[in-house]
Amino acid sequence: MRDLPSLKAIRVFEACIRLGSFTKAARELNVGQPAVSHQIQALEQDLGVLLFDRNGGQTVPTAEAQAYWRSVSSALDEIARSTRALRQRARQPGLTLATYPGIAMFWLMPKLSTLKQTEPDLAVRVVTSERDQDIPLDGVDCAILFGDGDWLGFESHLLMPEIVVPIASPSLAARLQERSREAILEKGPLIHLEDRDRRWFTWQDWRDQRAAKALQIEAGIKVTNHGIAIHETLTGHGISLGWMGVIDGLLTNGLLVALDTQPLTSDRGYYLVGTSAFFGSRIGKSLIDALDPGQLPQPRLVSE
Repeated sequence: MRDLPSLKAIRVFEACIRLGSFTKAARELNVGQPAVSHQIQALEQDLGVLLFDRNGGQTVPTAEAQAYWRSVSSALDEIARSTRALRQRARQPGLTLATYPGIAMFWLMPKLSTLKQTEPDLAVRVVTSERDQDIPLDGVDCAILFGDGDWLGFESHLLMPEIVVPIASPSLAARLQERSREAILEKGPLIHLEDRDRRWFTWQDWRDQRAAKALQIEAGIKVTNHGIAIHETLTGHGISLGWMGVIDGLLTNGLLVALDTQPLTSDRGYYLVGTSAFFGSRIGKSLIDALDPGQLPQPRLVSE
């Protein structure tokens, strides 16, 4: 054990090589870049080897660092696999589904009540995260994820294609009914969904495709997930972009109003993702029926 370096430094080192920069590693590990530099310097002193060539603001891994990273990465992968296996064995039998907070809050939970009607003894666990990399597909039974349907080695069922419209509460919509698209963008009040991975449509996309003559985009309020954006919209605090499918019930019940009849669309969407074995099981089939009975197209399986 005395030969082991600091595990914190090893974790930082692995992230720096895998992500290609100290900045990205600091972002993933939720620390400042100086803390990353400090851990790398400590590891270099411990090993007695230069791991990165520094050239101005650039850091390039040395040949020794690349070789060391391959060993470290393989060892960490094995630890992760063993840990997941133990957690799965310790977990009570049931269904564990992972997704984003907004999907869970406004779309998934009502549909799980349908699943419980057909599987009354099934223990259901829903875990949420804002970022895909924090949802380990091999640590849950299935997940609802946003993308193009391609998850290597997993089967995916399209639940909702990406169809996006601006939405507001009825009272705010009434005050905005005479405004043009440009005026809405320029004056707001807008609610922006902050997405550092740049997965979803933004107000900039809306401007580019629907209101190119708008002189500016109102700064408004920034939130970190779609669930918060919908909640703030329901309370009348602003206009957000809403994903059809997720907000259908809120529109039908009159709690929200779509401000435009021409949505933004793409080839992406929300998919139910899992293994072929899970979808072939009784629970997997019951879940598919509960989420969208008779509506899901043929699954896609992405292999090597």
